[in-house]
Amino acid sequence: MGSEDMEKLLSEISKLKVYDLSQPYFNGMPIHPEDPPFHMWIYRYHENTIKMFRDKAPGLNFADSMEIIVTSMHAGTHFDAFCHMSRNGLLREGVKAADIERFDGYTKYGVDEAPIYVRRGILIDVPASKGLDILPERYAITSEDLKEALEWEGVELGEGDVALIRTGYSRFFQKDPDAYLHKFAGMSSEATRWIAERKVGLVGIDNVALGVPKPFEQHLILLVDFGIHLMKSLYLEELARDKQFVSLVFVAPLKIKGATGSLIRPIAVARAPKE
Repeated sequence: MGSEDMEKLLSEISKLKVYDLSQPYFNGMPIHPEDPPFHMWIYRYHENTIKMFRDKAPGLNFADSMEIIVTSMHAGTHFDAFCHMSRNGLLREGVKAADIERFDGYTKYGVDEAPIYVRRGILIDVPASKGLDILPERYAITSEDLKEALEWEGVELGEGDVALIRTGYSRFFQKDPDAYLHKFAGMSSEATRWIAERKVGLVGIDNVALGVPKPFEQHLILLVDFGIHLMKSLYLEELARDKQFVSLVFVAPLKIKGATGSLIRPIAVARAPKE
């Protein structure tokens, strides 16, 4: 790429707005009740390390600090790998989970095999299409809801797209963990199968468990039946406020060998709305 082409590219990039689709990570954050909690603590402090480094190198005016984090890869905004869930002990393509699992990870279908996604993102704003700000508690989204939302937005969901499903419940992640964990709306099994049949590349939702009323069948439809990765606990409110129904989405899972998932910080970019 020549310098002139680069200048044109940078000029176009400057017209774009970046949307952070992730929630913050913090001690006490809402996590699925059956999953291990997220813990972070400071391992060493500046006032301690300044002496340590001076003892090793007299005259060195230097100190540092660092933390330890203990968590599963399914805390907060995260990405599910194909080895995360099984039906009758079987993963996608009939692979027996017991045959590929070890104490230090899976030999197949780990998150390290997942690609970096740079795809067209389609926001499916279900509550807005119904004239609502948030869906009713424990509402199960149907395929008709998805079709109506896409028609209301005037967009089509295509093969390979990242489907971003908004319920409105991401607002509770920091201020009302009980509502976030127990009152969320989500996808029905029928709607999940419909969206998978569109051959999307990736599915994301702003709740903790994807499915309502039975959360895990929807996971199995995507991860096992169709081989589609899944993101949960997204933050989609800003994207929805700006009515950015079509964007360019970037998702880069951590390359942890054999892991069942990954913490992520996905972003979307779209032309900045006119003020």
